[in-house]
Amino acid sequence: MQHAIFIGEFELSIDHKGRLLCPAELRRCIDPARDGEAFYLVVGVNRKPWLWPEKTYERIVSQEESDLTPDEDELAFNQIYFAMASRVEPDKQGRILIPDKVLRRTGTEKEITLIGAKDHLELWNRPDWDRRFEENLDRLQELAIKRRQARKQP
Repeated sequence: MQHAIFIGEFELSIDHKGRLLCPAELRRCIDPARDGEAFYLVVGVNRKPWLWPEKTYERIVSQEESDLTPDEDELAFNQIYFAMASRVEPDKQGRILIPDKVLRRTGTEKEITLIGAKDHLELWNRPDWDRRFEENLDRLQELAIKRRQARKQP
């Protein structure tokens, strides 16, 4: 099944109520029938807030097998990952409420860059994103080769 593809970077601000205006360009990528009406906000593996389209997130999570006796690492991951997750629905203006707890725990400030990362969105503090972008740009050829090699392996 297809899903929304998110691209681009958007310099935005989180308002005093903790709301982030999702740009119209990104909202147009969302097909409510395919992607759902809301997002799941999770703390990504890079400690940045990630926004997943509702149905994409639910599909990925439901594909994982549940285990009544998970090992310690799986249990620890699930405790952190799902405890911090929340379903967030844009208001009529396209604003998404980012809980203060998520902002505090991830060190996310008010001036952010929202980036498209293929199947999800990530919130970065502007200087952190600028630095990360430059680091990755310097490694672009190396990253492309590694990605190609990984796809070729069974």
